[in-house]
Amino acid sequence: MTEETGISRQDSTFPRYAFFLGCVMPVKMPWAESAIMKSLPLLEIDLTYVTRSTCCPRAGVWISVDKRVWLTLAAYNLLQAEHAGRDLMASCNGCYVTLYEANKTLKEDPAELRMVNEYLKTTNNHYNASIRVRHLLEVLYEDVGIDVIRRKAHRIPLRVALHPGCHMRIFEDGRLVRYFTELTATLVDEVVHYEAEQICCGLQANLADREFATYERAKEKFDAIKKLDPDALVIVCSGCYDQFERALKILEKDIGYRFDIPVIHLAELLALSLGIGPDEFGMRLLRTSPVERIIEKWEGGMG
Repeated sequence: MTEETGISRQDSTFPRYAFFLGCVMPVKMPWAESAIMKSLPLLEIDLTYVTRSTCCPRAGVWISVDKRVWLTLAAYNLLQAEHAGRDLMASCNGCYVTLYEANKTLKEDPAELRMVNEYLKTTNNHYNASIRVRHLLEVLYEDVGIDVIRRKAHRIPLRVALHPGCHMRIFEDGRLVRYFTELTATLVDEVVHYEAEQICCGLQANLADREFATYERAKEKFDAIKKLDPDALVIVCSGCYDQFERALKILEKDIGYRFDIPVIHLAELLALSLGIGPDEFGMRLLRTSPVERIIEKWEGGMG
């Protein structure tokens, strides 16, 4: 039995994943990490951590600097899961795109795989490109199944807005956005839509123009969401959360702007709906806005 999941590794017939945390989640979103690690075993997902990982690294930066560095560092993260005999799962959209695209390249291009393994050999490592990279949304929707979640979850009386994030649109069929919307709708009373829903959070733009990223991306979204006054803004991407947190601090300091709608992770809704109390996964910690209204409505709904 393992401390993380309570599931036997040797006898498990459950889907087996190594969870890639990325850089932001363990530092700024401990409640999301904890909610994922506590919820997925209740849905019969055998989950452990990717160990000895590096930054993913972000494709939008590193491919333009040195593709070899991007591909080799991504491969180093991928081989940690491969050595553990598991597929890799990511929640952050940016981490997912990096690792998915790198894995696809290494599976399809033997020359790139040979090149990467020449670098990895200096650290006594080798990658066979034998694993899959899966998004948390794919694991929940395809492995667990929305019908199973619907049966096990208790709907929470909340109205929420969604921020899918641009990297969630990696597939032409839009399936990740659809999974995100349907899964959230299963857990709450209402998902509300707003005009700026498809606008980027501004993270990538922040590297070039902080003012544009803050005022013409993040603030534009915040303004549109505030008009509908939902109980929460739901995300899954750590990069988007990082940008929103940064933007809110800048906006409050510069112009006294307040956004009192909490930004929460889908896994927090999942944990609550499965009966995991907010203090069991640290829901009140390190928040941009108070989550008390969510907790009160959850307590009322569970009663």
